Amino acid sequence: RGPAGSSTASDAGMEELLSRSVPPLPPYETKEKAPPPAELRSAEFVRYYRALEAGPPRAELLTRLARDFGVDHGRVAEFSTKVLQAREQQRELGALLQAEDRLRYYLNPQYRGLFQHLGRLEGGLRFLVELRGDLVEGLATKAVDGPHVKEMNGVLKNMLSEWFSTGFLNLERVTWQSPCEVLQKISDSEAVHPVRNWVDMKRRVGSYRRCYFFSHCAIPGEPLIVLHVALTSDISSSIQAIVKEVPPLETEDTDKITTAIFYSISLTQQGLQGVELGTYLIKRVVKELQ
Repeated sequence: RGPAGSSTASDAGMEELLSRSVPPLPPYETKEKAPPPAELRSAEFVRYYRALEAGPPRAELLTRLARDFGVDHGRVAEFSTKVLQAREQQRELGALLQAEDRLRYYLNPQYRGLFQHLGRLEGGLRFLVELRGDLVEGLATKAVDGPHVKEMNGVLKNMLSEWFSTGFLNLERVTWQSPCEVLQKISDSEAVHPVRNWVDMKRRVGSYRRCYFFSHCAIPGEPLIVLHVALTSDISSSIQAIVKEVPPLETEDTDKITTAIFYSISLTQQGLQGVELGTYLIKRVVKELQ
């Protein structure tokens, strides 16, 4: 079979997978009674996606998902008309509110149901962060584009904003005794002032220094956003001086500390771009240091 035949088979396989994996939006009247799709179908989507090469194959799947499983525009037009009719006819408030609720329901894209079910899988939240990371990168490089994909990116960002709200986040402090893999991730993710070596890393988590990160209860121990703090006796005029300065080796003397300088904050997960984490992390660390 030639390349064209292989491509056709691949396209058909992708269409079949999406048809199986993306749950249809149930009728409004039965939305509360609709059974959830089998967990196996959501897990199959995860396996299929991860087996695809990064780049064009994943971009194609994301484009199809956004284009073919979005909002039912016919239903939206129908219920928009009914909302307008209810207002024009000055019907009772209950009828207007129900028409608005139906319209709100049909404004949900079909793929939102897939994301909801993926979020309930073990490891599903981590997968959704990875998938959105691919979306963000694809949109930046124009590997994926168009209004459907941009809309899906926004929908998934809003869902992640709810899942990664402060109630689900754990504040963790990094020390030289933290697991090696955590120290390595902190080092690799430092986007503002790159870590030069392990001696530099040890200095950044040692005396007169603090390093904190947020993790999520469903992804324990995984740094999501990292904040570096210098504890000093005055406000430095140069951030470079803080980064390069070798703090005293003696045991930390709290009487010498009057100032906390937050000199670096880095998001470690591209898929959480646009999700508000930085402000919450700073507020939590301020409370921790007081």
